[in-house]
Amino acid sequence: MQSLPKSLFIFVFCVPLAIVLGIMLATPLDRSTMLLVAGGFFLLLTPFMFTGHHTFLILSWNAYVNAFFLPGKPYIWMLSAVISLFFLVLIATLNRGKIKLLFVPSVSWPLLLLGVITLVTSQVTGGVGAQSLGSDVFGGKRYIYLWLAIAAYFALSALPADPQKRQFLAAGFFLSSVTAALSNVAFMLGESFFFLFLLFPVEWALTQAVSEYVIGSFTRIGGLGPASVALVSFMLVRYGIRGLFTIRYPWRSVIFIGAIVLGLFSGFRATFVLCMLLFGIQFFVEGLHRTKFLLIFTIIFSLMAILLLPVANRLPLSVQRCLTVLPLDLDRAAIEAARGSTDWRIELWRAIVPDIPKYLLIGKGYALDPKDVYFSQSHISLRATAPYEPALIAGDYHNGPLTLIIPFGIWGVLAFLWFCLASLRVLVRNLKFGDPEIKNINTFLLVCFLANLVYFIFVFGAFYLDLVRFAGIIGLSISLNHGVANRATAPVPVRESEPEPEPEPELGMPGLQPAFRRGGLQA
Repeated sequence: MQSLPKSLFIFVFCVPLAIVLGIMLATPLDRSTMLLVAGGFFLLLTPFMFTGHHTFLILSWNAYVNAFFLPGKPYIWMLSAVISLFFLVLIATLNRGKIKLLFVPSVSWPLLLLGVITLVTSQVTGGVGAQSLGSDVFGGKRYIYLWLAIAAYFALSALPADPQKRQFLAAGFFLSSVTAALSNVAFMLGESFFFLFLLFPVEWALTQAVSEYVIGSFTRIGGLGPASVALVSFMLVRYGIRGLFTIRYPWRSVIFIGAIVLGLFSGFRATFVLCMLLFGIQFFVEGLHRTKFLLIFTIIFSLMAILLLPVANRLPLSVQRCLTVLPLDLDRAAIEAARGSTDWRIELWRAIVPDIPKYLLIGKGYALDPKDVYFSQSHISLRATAPYEPALIAGDYHNGPLTLIIPFGIWGVLAFLWFCLASLRVLVRNLKFGDPEIKNINTFLLVCFLANLVYFIFVFGAFYLDLVRFAGIIGLSISLNHGVANRATAPVPVRESEPEPEPEPELGMPGLQPAFRRGGLQA
């Protein structure tokens, strides 16, 4: 009789589900089939999601993976944020009073204010419409990016991370960006592997295809940019600069330098600049500028420059394009390609900056009439207007502050500044008063936030894409530190001048007590 409920479950639920799935898999690429299969898959994962949804959110946060079975093919972090919020509410409801969620008001309120500002702006500037949902108004996907980034922050920061998994979670958070390179791998493997574009974004492969077949001068493997930053971030968060450049483990510095070199083949100068920002800010935050490391690295960089100068103009053109930020003798094709991109951006900024006062109080929003895009592209083909016109209409200003102040006015800027200042305060306190066991993580989280903020303001940025990066860094810090560390809860360091405690009797086990005293009491 005990096997009867299991048998009933199999015949009443599992067998009909298997039959339905088998019939629908006759058309595997149909949208309804993918939704049903994905729903069944996540239903089977429900027991795991009850305990692992938070880990899944962290590990998928920076992954370049598509939820291809949903309209618009959103990134997997968007789906995991919704799932995590659902299980978070469910668990909190079922365990009312038994589970304590983390809440940091200084960071949460500016994010909520930012959500209200974007919502109000969307309602007064044309509403929220998405091309993937059949709307006559485009631009809604960007609002969804922003709102899901805010929701994902609350899902990430609400639960304290398992102390035993903190190093693993921090490493996976940054290392997941290597998936960007898989798009280029699928392109290089040929048509037999193009099905992988269902899972990995095709944009990086398109960058490579345009560079090879349209421009024709050099190959830019765009996905190596995020992959390079991911490897650099992983090495810094795991070892720090002191641990990277140690004679005892030379392979660490080799991997770190190799990751930077790998990123040069992306052809994006911003990749090289971001890696240098991460390294430079980490160097100062670790206090190495006051040590012998300053002289050592000065000598190393000087020797590298001497070795690079004679061969710089014989490197691959994509590498030379990245190195145009340095005063080197490079190939004219690489210099002109970089200069053309810079001139295009400067012309775009000159065209949009005079419009800032017009959108200062009420932002432009993201609503976009598709006819405007069509006519701008038609005019480009007829050479009847400026080449930056499509980007101007679409709101792709290639500048962080402009992508914030034009769509959301001064109110969006003030809310974002409030969020950044509150986040930096939390990151600094967690570094100063947090658990010494994760000092390497807290150090790099502060470094990463500062580097991305400088990059967003002065190099390149798109607010609707970058907000999730900032929210993820501060959300991970709150989760790993179980809130905000303060002086009262900071571990008290043991003074070196304190006398060692008297040895206790060995209880008939010679050699055990000294080992216990060296390891256990100090721990």
